[in-house]
Amino acid sequence: MSPARSILRGDLDKIGLPTLLTILDMEKRGGVLVLQKGNELGRLFVRDGHVIRAQLEGDDRVSGIDAVVQLFGWGRGVFELWQADVLGPDEIQRSTTFLLMEAARRHDEAREAALTAGSLSAIAGNA
Repeated sequence: MSPARSILRGDLDKIGLPTLLTILDMEKRGGVLVLQKGNELGRLFVRDGHVIRAQLEGDDRVSGIDAVVQLFGWGRGVFELWQADVLGPDEIQRSTTFLLMEAARRHDEAREAALTAGSLSAIAGNA
């Protein structure tokens, strides 16, 4: 097992999570991608370009695909990629493309629900 070392870091408003995961997927790279926004901390465990495990810690503790989807919504924060051997079972079992599409779908649905709720509130306020 090789010792972990930081190989890439930056701001999520400059390089977003979709771009980072696409690069790791294309290059078939691995490691632990650590993301931080305020007091929230996310970790994506990547092996051969695929996210195999995800954790999000903050007010709530979320894992799996739900954690990945929430992390995709972070437009701000910082990231650091640690080169490390990522061991253990693949808890996600989905491709990077699937994760990108699933996150986009869920964010679109949430935005649509918020718009609908806003429209209903406006209608109720005018009644």
